[in-house]
This record gives sequence, structure tokens and C-alpha cells, in this order.
Amino acid sequence: MLLPEQMVRVLVVGSKDLLEKTVDLLYQMECVHLIDFPSDEKGFTLGSPLPAASDASQKLLKLRAMQKDLGIEEVKEIERIRTDVLARELDQMIETLHQEISDIVESKKKIEVRLSELEQERKNIEPFVALPLEFDLYRGYKSLVVFTGYIKFDPEGVIRESIEKFELFKSKDGRFIALFVARDEAEEAQRILVQHGFSELPVPPRSGRPEEILRSIVVEEETLRKSIADLSEKLGKLREKHAAFALAAEEHLSIIVQKAETPLRVGASAHSFIIEAWIPEKNLEQLKKTFADSLGERIYVEILEKRERRVAEGHEDERDEAPVKVENPRPFNLFEYLVELISTPRYNELDPTPLISIFFPIFFGLMVGDVGYGIPFVILGYLGLKKCTSNEWRTIATMLFFGGIFTIIFGLFMFGEAFGLHFAPSPHGEITWSSLLGIEIPHHIEVGALSIPLGLFSKLHDVKMLLYISVWIGIIHLFVGYALGFINVTIRHGLRHAVLEKLCWLLILVGAVMLGLVLLDGLVLSKPLVMTDARMIGGLTTLILGIIIGFKGEGASVILELPGLVSNIMSYSRLAAIGMSKAGMALAFNMIAIEMIAPGGGVMVAIAFAVFAVGHMMIFILAVISAGLHGIRLQYVEFFTKFYEGGGLKFNPLRIRRKYTTEV
Repeated sequence: MLLPEQMVRVLVVGSKDLLEKTVDLLYQMECVHLIDFPSDEKGFTLGSPLPAASDASQKLLKLRAMQKDLGIEEVKEIERIRTDVLARELDQMIETLHQEISDIVESKKKIEVRLSELEQERKNIEPFVALPLEFDLYRGYKSLVVFTGYIKFDPEGVIRESIEKFELFKSKDGRFIALFVARDEAEEAQRILVQHGFSELPVPPRSGRPEEILRSIVVEEETLRKSIADLSEKLGKLREKHAAFALAAEEHLSIIVQKAETPLRVGASAHSFIIEAWIPEKNLEQLKKTFADSLGERIYVEILEKRERRVAEGHEDERDEAPVKVENPRPFNLFEYLVELISTPRYNELDPTPLISIFFPIFFGLMVGDVGYGIPFVILGYLGLKKCTSNEWRTIATMLFFGGIFTIIFGLFMFGEAFGLHFAPSPHGEITWSSLLGIEIPHHIEVGALSIPLGLFSKLHDVKMLLYISVWIGIIHLFVGYALGFINVTIRHGLRHAVLEKLCWLLILVGAVMLGLVLLDGLVLSKPLVMTDARMIGGLTTLILGIIIGFKGEGASVILELPGLVSNIMSYSRLAAIGMSKAGMALAFNMIAIEMIAPGGGVMVAIAFAVFAVGHMMIFILAVISAGLHGIRLQYVEFFTKFYEGGGLKFNPLRIRRKYTTEV
């Protein structure tokens, strides 16, 4: 499950008359990852599209243009159409659809163009409405020059001082002017206007009063808009009538084109074709049997290589890179996108998806640890998994669902709280559900001889213990990471490299932990440091041995990276810190609502309830963001860096995905 499937590289050779049938078989098997044939291979050229490509491409282009005109978009639930029905009726339906919409679309486009012209003309005329002049009065003068346009500052005072013969008209707000000036003073007038922020607006080529022209434009605009609305309604009815056919036809033609253009990725000579492809080893017999049953001995299949995991020279070319196919069972596969966000695993390394699907929900649940928030997480996550289709939203729903389950588990048994209130009576005098409801909630549930705790720790009063647990979780997480790294390096380069690169860090980690336990005894329990303590001797020995091995493998860098290991471990203290911050906020809102406002009675109870609801809604949102981000950060930054390389080529087999059609 962790290691990608073993891949085999195959060569398929046949005569050109079998190419179309061969392509069909490859798509039917859905397990063949095609390798693009090099265009510079001596003696071969790239293949040509199948005859069906040209006709299908033209129809597809025409159909997509009509889809755009009708505004047809993807539909989730639609009755599928059989491909034989489509093949029989496709030409006639496309022609009918074209005839029905072409006149409407053409008329609508003409009206939209005219409407656009009117809108621009109206914008040009509107400023002149503010002046008491007809358009004819702005033009036709030999001795006068007319300036019309917007102005930033009132130029009238300067014009009166500098210009002898002029007539100035201004709008009420003074932003638009028309200046009539003698031609011999036009240059000076223009200079003054420019100094006052003049922006010219030419006089529209119209006759008559601007307000009357404007009214006629508005009337025409309303008429055109109504016409557009009527035509849009007709297109809407056509869209409703033909959407299912158009989507199915577009899918059908796209599949034909996709198959017909596949030879472009294949090598060809005058009379034969050659295909190179990767196929999972378990599907090899299926490939041989399918070709043998359909084409007999007329096609030749040869196994070029069984790709080994060990890194070998000459596999740097992308064409030589084996694709990566991982198959994780549910529910692990729901977390695959979280790994793909970083990179696809390499062919010769372990897929971390199952591990991230275990560690992330635990970290998320530990950071929130509250039944009151866990239940909404699970409900939202469940609904998201049911309704969402995109990878992004399904991944978020997955995080909420499984993180919510562990939030309930930790909230019930480890912290025994909901909405920041403990279930059982608290020795610290805090309000609890027990005191709030007036019932006795025990600290333990007895099931036969088994005593199940309802809250072992308080996030605000057992800080040392929670930090201690967090650090141990970090140590275990890092240990697993280094162990996976040891396996990955062993797979890629052999045991010797794995010992030098990864085993050294496992030893260093174990040694540091043993020494840390001795130091904790001294710091926390005030015990004297005893050099003959077995943990001290074992820790020092393991630590030094790890450093020596690491120095041999990686040089002095292993010593420089030692502080980084301590930083990695301490990074996990956020598991406790985020829970403490959430608990502190919950405590504050609970005290304000229950102890300070609610005792006032009457309307104050409603206000207290509102404060309680709004406060915990804020904590709920912050819990999603902080626990989600920090939970995934610990995976990407602390965990993955110990073993994960990524950068693999995702397995992408030839296959057809149908959504609106069914093949018969």
C-alpha cells in the first residue's frame, strides 16, 4: 500500500491498418500510461491523426460556439444519452440547433452593438444638457473658436483679466464649460484653460437641443434593452431545450477527437506504428490477452524493462521516468490530495498518505479536544464529503470529519469538556456542566470491571503534563519519519547509504531522548544527576555513535543540524499551546455569559446566551483555522522533511470519462 505499484515498460508494434483498433483497445484497458514518442527518432516520424479527427474537430468547434451563445454550462445531474443515438442524430441536431439560434444570436449582437453606441453617445451628450445652448450654436463660426469640456478649477476670473472678447457658459456645478472666444485670442484662452485642468469633450455631431436628443436616446435604449431581454428569453428556452443534447454531443465529439489524435504521440513509419508505454506489472497479462484476443498475432508486444526501485544511471530523462500509481483504500485515499499539494511521491519512495491520514486527525483532535466543537466538525465534514466534488473542498471536508471524530474522542475521555466546560465537578472551583445543570456527572464511567475516565487533564491546569505529552508525540512522529527515511534510502541507494544518512539520526534521536529523561528528573523532580545511570550511559553512547556515523556520511553538517532536531521536537509543543489558548478564550466567554450577565435574569439571560453563542462561534472558526494549519504544518515541515522527496510523475493512463453519455 505504501510503495507505488511495480511498473513495466512495453513496446507495441503493428501495421498502420491496426492503429485505430489498437488505440481503442488501449483506452478500453485503462491501465496504459503512454510515453510520447520522440520526434527525432531515426527512421520514424510522429503519427498522423485518424481520419475521424478532422470532421469531429469541425463539429466540436461549431458546437462549442453554439454552447457559448446559449450559455450552456456543466450540469451535475442529467439524463445520459446513448452514443449510438448521438452518432445517428448528431449532424441533424447540430444543423437544427444552428438554424434555431443563429438568427436570434445575430439579432442580439446587432442590438448590443447599437446599444453600446447609444450608451457612449448619451455619455457624450449628458454634459451639454447643463448648458443652455443647442448643438448648432457650437459650430459654423469663422471668427470664433469654441472650447467645450471639463474643468478642474474655475477659469472665469483669469479669462476676464486676459481675454477681451469671450462668452463663457458653465454648468451649475462649474465642472463643465463652453468658452466662445475670438480666433486671435484662442491660443491665450487655451493656455489659461490648460492651466485650470481643462479636459476637452468634442461637441457631438447632432442638431437641436441636447435634452431632447437625450430623451430620444433613453427611449431607444429602453426599447433595445427590452428587445435584448426578449431574445435572451428565447435563448433561455432553447438552452433549456437543448442543454442535455449539447453537453452529451460535446462530450461525444471530444472523446472522438481525443482518440483520433492519440497517434500524434505514437511513432510511425510508412507502413507500421510503434508505441511505448508504462503499465502496472499486474496488468501485463491483461494487455497481452486483450491484444491476442482482438488482433491475434498481427500485433507484437515486447517487454522492454521491469523498472527497478534502485536509482540507476540513465533514468534522468523524463521519458525514462516510471509513473507513480498508488492505490490507497478508503478512507486513506481521501487524504491523497494533501500529499499531492506538496508533490507526487517518487516511484522508489513510500507514499505518506496512510500516515498523514492517521497523524493529522490525531493532532487536530488533540489541539481542539472538545465535544462541543467536535460534533459540528463531524456534521460539516460529512455534508462536505456528500455534496462537494472538487478536490480542495473534499479535502477540507475530510479534515473536518476525521479531525472532528478525534476531537470528540479527546474531548470526552482526555479533557472531559464541551464548550470549555468540564463535565464533572472541578477541584478548581470552575463552572462545570455538572454544577450548571445541577446533576452529578462522575469523573469515570464504570463498564463492568473497566473504569473509563471522563477527563484526565485540564488544559489550563495541567500545562506541564500536556507539554510533556506533546513532546513525546513529537518524538514518536519524528522517529517514524526517520524510520521511513531509512527505508526510502535503502530502496533507492542500498543499506549502506541508509545507515549513513538516516540510521545516524535515529540513533541521535534515541540518545537525545534518553539524556532528556535524565535531565527531566533533575529539573522537574530535583533528582541528582548520576553519571552511572543506565539512561545516561546508554544515551551518551547512542548519541555519540549516531554523530560518528552521521559525520562519516554527511560530514560536519550533521553537527550543525543537531540544534535543528531540538527545534523540531519543541515545535510539537503547539499541540498543547493551541488547546490552552482555545480553553482560555472559552473560559473567558463562559465567565462573562454565565457568571456576569445571566444572573441578572430576564432579558439578561437572552444576552448571556447571545454572548455565549457568538463567543463560541468565534472559537469554533479559530479552532478550524489554527488546528488545521498547525496540524498540516507539522506533517509538511517536521515530518515530511525526514523522509519525503516527491517530484514523481503521476500515473495517467489512457481512459475515457463519461458524464453525459453512455457507450453501447
